[in-house]
Amino acid sequence: MEINELPSPQFIVNEAGMISVFLPAFTGEPKKPVLSKKDDKTLHFQRSADGDLLLTGIDEEIMAALAQVKKILIIETNVMKSIDMIDKSLTSYLKQGGDKPEEGDQDIMDLVERAYEAEVRF
Repeated sequence: MEINELPSPQFIVNEAGMISVFLPAFTGEPKKPVLSKKDDKTLHFQRSADGDLLLTGIDEEIMAALAQVKKILIIETNVMKSIDMIDKSLTSYLKQGGDKPEEGDQDIMDLVERAYEAEVRF
């Protein structure tokens, strides 16, 4: 089993204290995903029996918030679609002379490959 590293992933904590993390989309479906603390700035994400990675450079506020929850929402996104969508939005913005570009809800949903809960163990 190979462990890869993903530095500084994007975490979001909502007003209710629920935590989500955005990760690039991985091959295959997750099976019993678990997020556990490795050290003060590193998490070990066991996505399935044969797939895991280290999430590094985690802010201490996020680590503290994770210590308070039992589940986290993992959102896997299609990075290439995200880059393409941002490029199109910026191009549209520039062509419109500064007007806010229109974006459809379906375009945003196309960026999400899958979303699922993972157990948090601290």
